Amino acid sequence: MKKFVFILFILTAIILNNPVSVGAAKKFVIKKSSGKSSAVRGGSIPAVVRYRPDKMGLLLSFSNFSGIDSVSYLFTYNTNGTPQGAGGSVSVNNNPTAERTLLFGTCSTSVCTYHYNLTNAKLTLTAKYTNGTTRTKLYRIKTYN
Repeated sequence: MKKFVFILFILTAIILNNPVSVGAAKKFVIKKSSGKSSAVRGGSIPAVVRYRPDKMGLLLSFSNFSGIDSVSYLFTYNTNGTPQGAGGSVSVNNNPTAERTLLFGTCSTSVCTYHYNLTNAKLTLTAKYTNGTTRTKLYRIKTYN
């Protein structure tokens, strides 16, 4: 537990100091991107990304929407060479602190089919701030199935 709290503290410090960052969801370590980016007032994208307990999907939530109009998300991956993905948008009006589930698969009428042999999984968040600026955050997702 102490290790998790320490990693969470380090991540928070890195996120607040890097306008654009890349993360590995397995360890939730944010790596500084190689490109230059301009600083944007309003802080970083306040996202919390973690695995579902069964590791068959991701859980996405936002901790604070102050100064943000909306955040769009795009979750993409390949399964057996076929591109797959899901996307959406979160705004102040549609409960931004509610947890969203992004499955490694599809669901229809309460029946879910999970994908296996996943590669190149990524989650891209793009925030639109009330001051007109945007910021993008990319997570590279390690898959277990």
